[in-house]
Amino acid sequence: MKVIITTINARFTHSSLALRYLRDSIETEWQGKPGRTVELREYFISQKHLDILYDMVLAEPDVLLLSVYIWNSRLIENLLPDIHALLPDCILVLGGPEVSYYPQKWFERFPFINAIVSGAGEEAVRYLSSIDFNIQGAFQQTINMPVHDFSHVPFPYRDEDFINLENRYLYYESSRGCPFSCSYCLSSREDNPLSLKNLTTTCAELDMLLKHKPMLIKFVDRSFNANPERARGIWNYLMLHHGTSGTRFHFEIHPLLLGEADFKLLAKAPDGLFQFEIGVQSIHQRTLDAIHRPSDWQKTRSNIERLTVGNNIHIHLDLIVGLPFEGIKEIAESFDEIISLKSGHFQLGFLKGLPGTELLAAFSDAKAHHNDMIFMHEAPYEIIRSRWLTALELSELKNISTLVENITNTHRYDALMQAGAIRHGGHFPAYTHLLKFCEKTGFDIKTRNEEKVRKMLESWLGR
Repeated sequence: MKVIITTINARFTHSSLALRYLRDSIETEWQGKPGRTVELREYFISQKHLDILYDMVLAEPDVLLLSVYIWNSRLIENLLPDIHALLPDCILVLGGPEVSYYPQKWFERFPFINAIVSGAGEEAVRYLSSIDFNIQGAFQQTINMPVHDFSHVPFPYRDEDFINLENRYLYYESSRGCPFSCSYCLSSREDNPLSLKNLTTTCAELDMLLKHKPMLIKFVDRSFNANPERARGIWNYLMLHHGTSGTRFHFEIHPLLLGEADFKLLAKAPDGLFQFEIGVQSIHQRTLDAIHRPSDWQKTRSNIERLTVGNNIHIHLDLIVGLPFEGIKEIAESFDEIISLKSGHFQLGFLKGLPGTELLAAFSDAKAHHNDMIFMHEAPYEIIRSRWLTALELSELKNISTLVENITNTHRYDALMQAGAIRHGGHFPAYTHLLKFCEKTGFDIKTRNEEKVRKMLESWLGR
């Protein structure tokens, strides 16, 4: 029996951690049993549909496990009928967040699917492998196993994996779940309790990864510093033992959890060793309360400023457009506050009504007649209108986010944009005016050519 575990990554530089956990679970169950093989195959969304299809089916799997996410669900939906047509006897099992919360929708559209794994996959595939995936005659099974204590899940990488991971980001989990309850996030669900690997295990596993000299290790932990003492232990270990390795480490942190001990330690971090992603999301307490995100903007701002003052840690700040009670005025206020912090990267993101989240249940299309929130019906489930934002305003904000990415985040035009902010009374008014200027002059806002962008900005400023 041949099992192929596969997914389609968002980019070539990305890799899938989930596939390796699943492989280990199956092989643990099959240990000592002959005639059974497990193979990993990873693709990326810019590959041609036909190339992915042929690579999958010509491998002739008996069982195909597909990991489905927001970025690859459309492509997998397109591939499934062709896979079934060419491999009618292959057992198809789907898992991942895109199929976990509404499996019936997928069964109705693709009745030939044998099973969908709802929730964490390790125990589910272990069960399936214990029965040798003997579900040929059964279809539309939903498999939902109890959540396994993550602290006991084995290290997912093997030395042979790194042959195919060169020049890619390495993803690593030192914890699962989240202590917070942000209503737009799947990690806030009650079935995702916080579970931490201990410091000794985490550092030993990082040593194993660092033997292979990756360019970036990206921790996928939600709120990495949920346990501040443990977070400091990991940061300190990396600074002492791998500070000159050339590998960078990416963490998603919550700024309110930073304390004096953190600032004292992080001030000593080698330049570029750490990069922090910080979800500010909004500066407005009413909005933050509505989405159950603990926050105190003044303290958050102060803590971010203390991180940036040393200029040794790359800071990535996020703002979410489309949150409850936020119209253009509120977004403009958050925009100017966040951009004034002069972080390395500023992401103007857009709210998504993800299946399985509390926010979708509270503000979904079922309430569209109240004009609360309307989301796209298919992935990426982005907000397209709300009580507080029109479709036109959201469209303009999308264009402003493109300008931010191509202008602010390059840091090539900081002086020009600062001059524009002074002239127009703030960074958001400046970007609003700049967008109108681009529309009037026919300038392509997607352009990244430095000479063209600089010339356009100078023309906008009348220089």
